[in-house]
Amino acid sequence: MRALSRLKQDPRRPLELAALRGAVTICIALVCADAAAEQLSGSLSAVSDYRYRGVSLSGNNPAVQGSINYDDASGFYAGAFVSTARFAFESSRELQAISFFGYAWRLPSGVSGEIGADYALFTRTHDYDYPEVYCGFTSGIWSGRLYYAPRYFGGDGNAIYGELNAAQPLSDRFRIIAHGGVLWSKSGNSYDGSGERVTFDARIGVGVDLDRFSVELSWVGLSNSRSAYPFTVNGGRNGPVVALTLAF
Repeated sequence: MRALSRLKQDPRRPLELAALRGAVTICIALVCADAAAEQLSGSLSAVSDYRYRGVSLSGNNPAVQGSINYDDASGFYAGAFVSTARFAFESSRELQAISFFGYAWRLPSGVSGEIGADYALFTRTHDYDYPEVYCGFTSGIWSGRLYYAPRYFGGDGNAIYGELNAAQPLSDRFRIIAHGGVLWSKSGNSYDGSGERVTFDARIGVGVDLDRFSVELSWVGLSNSRSAYPFTVNGGRNGPVVALTLAF
């Protein structure tokens, strides 16, 4: 009942409107940046299940996604990501939009670092909107990030998420991908009284590059979906995910 009551919300808060306008402004500005076309990239994707840090945000159903990114030679970058979403208690689809910006730099050793911030919002379930700040690194096939959110998915407490990723090329077209993440939530889940505070997620798979298209087949695992997420997840926590992406 408490989750259902979230559907009856007041109009968007000013911060949510600002974030949504920011994502739209970024997209328009980047599309119009003809002079910097080489610094602009994007993608369109279809996935069999939208897994966000191991948790399905599409009700274990397919989703359509798009992204646009701008990378400046100075190290500044910005962009936006949009995906269809559907929670277990909601029969209608909605959208998740994430706008982000940051700054990246390269050290003499070849290791790259970055700092940035993002804001995630949903077009219907506004109580799940939240901001984050992060820092990260890239070195060879390895990359990682550490995120901090003051109210993760509208929770009462803060949350920290850390991830480590690897992409090992096997040839010009094939690569192995791996991901491991851990989410720590200070408040735990007050909706089911479980009190669990840590969630581990992992992904391993193979990617195939076909010119502008790429296909990924991976297996996603999740230790527990109730430690920091105030919604019920349908179906199993572990399973295969197929993604088809067109880059432009």
